[in-house]
Amino acid sequence: MNDATDTPTIQRLELYFTDAAQERILDLRDNMHKPAQLRIYVQGGGCSGFEYKIDMAQEFGEDDILVKINPYIEVYVDPFSAPYLEGTTVDYETNNMGSRFAFKNPQAKSTCGCGSSFSIE
Repeated sequence: MNDATDTPTIQRLELYFTDAAQERILDLRDNMHKPAQLRIYVQGGGCSGFEYKIDMAQEFGEDDILVKINPYIEVYVDPFSAPYLEGTTVDYETNNMGSRFAFKNPQAKSTCGCGSSFSIE
């Protein structure tokens, strides 16, 4: 892993963020003078097989994919997660139960009730 001052290779990945998700990300960033840098990935677990994860990016690998959502938001995705996230839209939802980032993944064959995990097959 490198520190976040290095620049990873930019590859093409279809990953979308709604206006609500972009606004929330900008609210959470720690330095208003730098782009928000996020890491989105999937890992095994949850009720359906894979879980979505989203964190502020601190480090990245040389083979990470950089997706520039706009001039203020950069998203890093590892090569393992990229195929599972292809075409996904990230939204930010608020209701009487709370608020969360929600993932709408066209590849998901099933999701758990809370929407934080999914299966492909």
